[in-house]
Amino acid sequence: MTNRRNNLIILGLVVVLIGVAAYLIFVRQPVAEATRLGLDLEGGVSANLQGYKTNGEEVTREEMDLAAGVIRQRVDSLGVTEPEIQIQGDDQVVVNIPGITDADRAVEVIGRTAQLGFYEVLATVGGQPVPEDEIEDTKASLQDELEGDPAYEEGQTKILFEESPAPDGSGTIVQGYVVPAEPELTGQALDSAVQSQDQAGRRQVQMELTSEGGEGFGDLSQQIVDNALANGTPGGGRLAVVLDEDVVSAPVVDEPIYGGQVVIENQGSPGGLPQEEAKELEVVLQTGALPVNMEVLSVSSIGPTLGADSLRSGLLASLVGFGLVLVFLVIVYRVLGLIADLALIIYAFLLWGLIVAIPITMTLPGIAGIVLSIGVAADANVVIFERIKEEVRRGKTPRTAVGIGYQKGFKAILDGNLTTLITAFILFALSSGSVRGFAVLLVVGVILSMFTAVAVTRALLGVISGRGFHLSAPMMGISKKSLEEGRPARAGKTGAEARR
Repeated sequence: MTNRRNNLIILGLVVVLIGVAAYLIFVRQPVAEATRLGLDLEGGVSANLQGYKTNGEEVTREEMDLAAGVIRQRVDSLGVTEPEIQIQGDDQVVVNIPGITDADRAVEVIGRTAQLGFYEVLATVGGQPVPEDEIEDTKASLQDELEGDPAYEEGQTKILFEESPAPDGSGTIVQGYVVPAEPELTGQALDSAVQSQDQAGRRQVQMELTSEGGEGFGDLSQQIVDNALANGTPGGGRLAVVLDEDVVSAPVVDEPIYGGQVVIENQGSPGGLPQEEAKELEVVLQTGALPVNMEVLSVSSIGPTLGADSLRSGLLASLVGFGLVLVFLVIVYRVLGLIADLALIIYAFLLWGLIVAIPITMTLPGIAGIVLSIGVAADANVVIFERIKEEVRRGKTPRTAVGIGYQKGFKAILDGNLTTLITAFILFALSSGSVRGFAVLLVVGVILSMFTAVAVTRALLGVISGRGFHLSAPMMGISKKSLEEGRPARAGKTGAEARR
């Protein structure tokens, strides 16, 4: 009864997983958009970025290596996998991104320096909405006004601006701020950044500071409160959160803030920060600042390196290979082969669901990884079924032979799959680009095949046996000749044991 219940639980889980996979593939979005294709099959966007320093110093190769690593993290955070990132010369990096729909915005995010700073606001003007075409003129006017403010000292302070959409949609609110020339606290104090919502449901970005950063932020907020009190405006001090010389938030600080949590928000908008802006802030803050400034030299669309013909050929090869494996299993193992075929079809469908859910970008090497994993899944069934046939030839009943076959075959399958997984992990660690895609799909396929080839087939056989279906030797692909050859060997062995 326990085995029957376990078999039904496994098959019930399979039905649920198939339903989830079907939803991800067919319902959540059009089928044609469900699977992401890589640069070799779909093409994408190529951006050429050049690193530079504001002080005129030359950019080193080490700094460009660090910049390439940060850019890769940002591209991954945008939901794009398997980008091609290559350093050219000493100060340029080429980024090829597959399947991007908004190229300009993506390039802006990956090339953003993301230098974060916290400043005490010394003076501020502006705050009125202006039309889009008057923003630069308004900034120039506010610049002149702030330069005449007593708080402004050339060389000791600087003027920064904040632009935010007006809550009523009447334009853009432009504010100017006088802040110290250097930030009191930098992005090195940042530990993490994540999107969240306040109690009113407004979108914001919450930053968590390090312990040292939290202490420094507390001291800065205390300084702002003390200075506001000394200037006769208690509770009126402001803190400017600045990213790449743009003020993203300038909240009022009416009391010291300790604890290491800082929020970037827009309380003037009913929805808080715009969704895309919040996502960009989260990405650039979470991945950290680029070690050098980046200038976009060019952005261009690139076509697929292999194209639709290669995609069709790869898919056709996969389907033909899959079909031949199904036919082979039925011819050699009969009923056992039919059960293995059903498990392989379930495997293929669940693998497709995983590719969509994770998601994994499909490349031609990735398709090769899928074909190889199908072979691994079929091989697991071959090992078990040969064990079952061997036990039947020794005189065991089919039900007993099935139990022994799975018990003895599992260890061999586990050892073989572990070897494959180790190889795939090494490939992933030492390679890049599409080769990594091959390794990822191989790992996912091998792990999934362990479930379908062992647990699912055994559960199906258990349910069939429980329904009174008798598996005879010919139905397992065992000929009468092989059975007769096994009987004398058993008889001889039994006689030898009796004489002893």
